Amino acid sequence: MDPSVYAFAKAVHIVGFISWFAGLFYIVRLFIYHAEASERPEAEREILLSQLELMARRLWTIITMPAMIVTVAAGLTMVVGAWPFGPWLHWKFVWLAMLIAYHFACGRIRRRQLARTFTWSSRRLRVFNEVATMLMVAIVFTAVFKSAMTAAYGVMGLLGLGISLMVGIRAYRRAREKASPAGSSPTASRPTA
Repeated sequence: MDPSVYAFAKAVHIVGFISWFAGLFYIVRLFIYHAEASERPEAEREILLSQLELMARRLWTIITMPAMIVTVAAGLTMVVGAWPFGPWLHWKFVWLAMLIAYHFACGRIRRRQLARTFTWSSRRLRVFNEVATMLMVAIVFTAVFKSAMTAAYGVMGLLGLGISLMVGIRAYRRAREKASPAGSSPTASRPTA
């Protein structure tokens, strides 16, 4: 493959990757806000849910889905141009398969929230959001270190990152609970004036 075509595909792949993750990170934040808005008084709830569903639809159809397609297409162009490739790329394909599964799980959550049949709590969605972080780290480290990174180190690193994220989530939740008035949750409905 012509080096300039490969460089162009690589640049498009990186831009797509950044956009894809921006979409995935933000869509799950919208899911969290949707779950919290579902606990609000009826009039407020309907306004919030309608707006959040509109934002999620636009984000999904205008940014997240196209970014996934661009990322995968540019990545496959690079792979074809770099044949044969090292065993590190097999690991990248594993992470990619997991990321695509995560992506379609987000699409399923969006459809269920739109149908108002989704029941996960905002706390569970916060944990779900960290899966994308772990996959992003795995993909970037695999791509940068290539053959220097073995599968064992990658798995140990992901487990360490996962444990660190869980500890951070719990500490954040405790800090929020401590900051809120006694006996009320941060998402409890506020009295109207």
